[in-house]
Amino acid sequence: MSLLVRMILIMLAIISIPGLVFVWLMPIDFFQSWMIERAAPDKYSQFAAHEQASAAIVFLRILLPLIATFTLAGAYFHARLVKFVTHCKCAVFEQTLIKQEEKQDGNRTILFRSLLLAWFGLGLFHFGKGIERRFEDWPWYHFHSGPSTMPNISDSNRDVIRFLKESTDENSRILVLSDQKLFFLSYYLLPRKLFHPIHPESEFVIPKEYQQRQLKAYRLSDLDEAYLTRIAPDYILEYYEGDDYLENERLREDPRWMQFQQSRHGPQYQPTYNVRLHKFHPDATSSNSPNRVIPQQGVAP
Repeated sequence: MSLLVRMILIMLAIISIPGLVFVWLMPIDFFQSWMIERAAPDKYSQFAAHEQASAAIVFLRILLPLIATFTLAGAYFHARLVKFVTHCKCAVFEQTLIKQEEKQDGNRTILFRSLLLAWFGLGLFHFGKGIERRFEDWPWYHFHSGPSTMPNISDSNRDVIRFLKESTDENSRILVLSDQKLFFLSYYLLPRKLFHPIHPESEFVIPKEYQQRQLKAYRLSDLDEAYLTRIAPDYILEYYEGDDYLENERLREDPRWMQFQQSRHGPQYQPTYNVRLHKFHPDATSSNSPNRVIPQQGVAP
């Protein structure tokens, strides 16, 4: 056991001490350039490589000193470490020994220890894959949670979600009218209740990025007053990006939206899509128009 412990400590010293000196002496730019050169040429892969290199170096600059400290402490207290490892080994062997009628059951003991070893191995595998996945997600998440980062959606979707979080109460009910399928808003805006009627012609249509496939959508003027009264929303959001529904003359209609965007992007911000959030006033609607419809989706729970 003493020889095994000594060999492990030597291997840890060979890995940790030179690695520690290398990652601390070399600038982060060196590692970032190395990662970027081996990444795909698109801007997203280049960005991911840049951020992953930074995260990996910071991680190694913390991990390697810990390993080196443990190695040096193990070498200094070698006798105590050998005694401790031997005691742990004997305890594990004793606790995993299966006896039957005061006799050792070798087959069942081997099976149990194999299963226990496989269980620990599986745990280490998942732990390693978790660290790998964390490095893959680091460029977008950092130390933020999913709801605050809002990955895999467009920048305009993120701005609208943050605007609604800031402009509406947590217990409010929001009717969403859009030429996009925005069911994911319900997750990011919890505990708010969202109602998002989808036009029948768009119900089974798969959207494409950048509005390459225009979806048929409802406008506020299409909805029947009875439908609005039944779901009783506190707010109505009108959010359109596609050319078929974009109204350039109404881009600046909502002053709160403009103020929110200018506070984030600067006073020179120029809107390119329609966002209008207003409180619902039942008296302001009328069901006299024959063109109004009652959607089947979005009924109140």
